[in-house]
Amino acid sequence: MEKHNKNNIQIWMLQFHKFLLLLHQIPDKKIMFEDEDFEDYFEEEQDRKAAVEKYETMLKANGSAYFDSEEFEYIIDHYTEQNELKKSRQAVEIAMAQHPESNLLKIKEARQYLLENDAQHAFELLQHIDRDEEEPDYFLTLGSCLALLGKSKDAIENYCNALPFFDEDEKFDLYNAIAYEYQRLQKYDLALDFYFKALPFADDVDTIFHEIRCCYLDAGRKNEALDFFQRLVDKDPYNSKAWTNIGDVYRMMGQYEESVDPYEFALSIDPKDLWTNMHLADIYYDLGRYKEAIDTLEEALRNDVETSMIHTTIGDCYYRLNDLQTAEAHFHKALEINEMIGSGWAGLGYVYSDRGDSRKAIRFFEKAFSLEPWETDYLYSIAADYRKLNDFDTAMKYLRKIQEMTPGDADAYYYIADLYGEMDQIDEAVNTIKFGLLQTDNEVSLLYLLAYAYFVKGNHSEGLEALDQALDADFELWPDFIEYDRELLANDTEILQLIERHKQNQQTTNTTNE
Repeated sequence: MEKHNKNNIQIWMLQFHKFLLLLHQIPDKKIMFEDEDFEDYFEEEQDRKAAVEKYETMLKANGSAYFDSEEFEYIIDHYTEQNELKKSRQAVEIAMAQHPESNLLKIKEARQYLLENDAQHAFELLQHIDRDEEEPDYFLTLGSCLALLGKSKDAIENYCNALPFFDEDEKFDLYNAIAYEYQRLQKYDLALDFYFKALPFADDVDTIFHEIRCCYLDAGRKNEALDFFQRLVDKDPYNSKAWTNIGDVYRMMGQYEESVDPYEFALSIDPKDLWTNMHLADIYYDLGRYKEAIDTLEEALRNDVETSMIHTTIGDCYYRLNDLQTAEAHFHKALEINEMIGSGWAGLGYVYSDRGDSRKAIRFFEKAFSLEPWETDYLYSIAADYRKLNDFDTAMKYLRKIQEMTPGDADAYYYIADLYGEMDQIDEAVNTIKFGLLQTDNEVSLLYLLAYAYFVKGNHSEGLEALDQALDADFELWPDFIEYDRELLANDTEILQLIERHKQNQQTTNTTNE
């Protein structure tokens, strides 16, 4: 399921804040004006330009000059519109020195803190400003502060207070902001209501379709999500974005085969849609249909859609098909486009590892990890190649690093214990597994591994006890357990009897449930 992390929420809301404020402060140059409106707009633009020129002349001369509060509003807005926050900060400070009692300038100062990602300071400043029922900037700024501080209900109230100040076709970002706060409160029906209000005014529907889809899916209403997008394509069969979202919903439901046709319909309409190309290729990849994934992405290349990500995915597909030479060529192409893409360097690592050049592979994996230090798969690969070189101590060092990074991940304990087993340190393997079970709330794969370790060690009764727990937790994994060591496990009468007893219990339970 697609989720929003805290940093994305903050960035997203800061962007909304900019859009919402600019809606009020910057007239839309594309709209048709009445003569009187045009004169007012032209005059205001001239005043803005004059104020900024006068201010910058003052700074160049390292002098001082008086500006009225409205001129400072123009100056501050000019710099925030250009995202020159250092210059807008300087202008705010000079403005507040000259007009310390101006409520409008205090709002600009609060907005400055907000744009500097200091929502708490902005909120505290707004508490000392008299609420102005006629000033939408106050409500917009306070609403954005509250949203970033996690006070969604209060943010919604302030955004709603700002709504009457805007014409219907100007409310798009406000509707989105309100919808998003309802979404965070898990009030999905209200969130959807506001997304639907915003939808007719969206220039780019990708983001709003994404949020609508998330509302339905997070509410567990997958069929309603499908119905919504199906209605859109019934009305407009050439709506490629709606087709893509139908594919996305099927993909998130785990119905991969059903997602293929909608993605292909979307690409027949818009063959240059990067993300639809990638999503369809991912589906083929997950289904093990690597040649079709390659065909999809090569068609994107023929349509002048070329990114480093496309080449890494094609390279990965060729790697899966054991065509190492073609895979390597695509990984190199990816790095020519963007040398900072970790998966490109990792791809080369997998190629050289398979060729038996572990030392070169390790260098590529280390480069990939330096670019993407959250990606523990690269550390597992480094450990695996050191293990191939019989450098068990270094391999263990990397596995321990993974354990420190992801203490709740069973894989780390599994591979550490497995390495101890290869080093004939069975007691250390058992201790590692037991510790891992404590950290992972008795992860079933570790229970099976503990049973195997006990059998290897010769502690038969303890092995049977651990296997009994594992079979209780997930009976379906027993064939994989036998494959650990068929010679040791598949001919043990007590092990087979225990598995058969659990099998009969499973059958009895299933019959009762039916």
